[in-house]
Amino acid sequence: MLQMSPWDFDQSPNGWRKFEATKEHVRAANVIREYLAKNKDRIINLREGEKTVSLELMHFHVGQLLASEGKGRWPEAINAFNQSFQEGRECWNAYVSATIGFLENDMKRIEDAISTIEVSQEADKRNGNLGIVKNFKKALEMGERDYEKPYLWPRD
Repeated sequence: MLQMSPWDFDQSPNGWRKFEATKEHVRAANVIREYLAKNKDRIINLREGEKTVSLELMHFHVGQLLASEGKGRWPEAINAFNQSFQEGRECWNAYVSATIGFLENDMKRIEDAISTIEVSQEADKRNGNLGIVKNFKKALEMGERDYEKPYLWPRD
């Protein structure tokens, strides 16, 4: 697995996602970390047509996996999310910020992310995942603290 191309490691069912599929979140996060340690140079600035993988995205996946494991892993997840901000990607960064805001129970941070995404002039706002960010807000309003649940709710 550690010899796979960055794209295949990240996107194919034979990469880290096979552990996610079996709810082995920590194992998947550790495999990603090991892959990054051994293959960082292969990932930096990788562009194969539409196939792109970034270090920041891989760190985001680590954060998601750890956040899915529960509150005990949230500090570690937040550390990974903090490594996933990308220069010049306003909507993506708002999404990352809202994700951290959810884990930190910070409604203002989520509301700021919603505002940023809604008024952004970026050509493609999909990376802001506005529906998920709004679900984070709704979850905090309801007292829902399970990280995975807002992903399952309908998106406005």
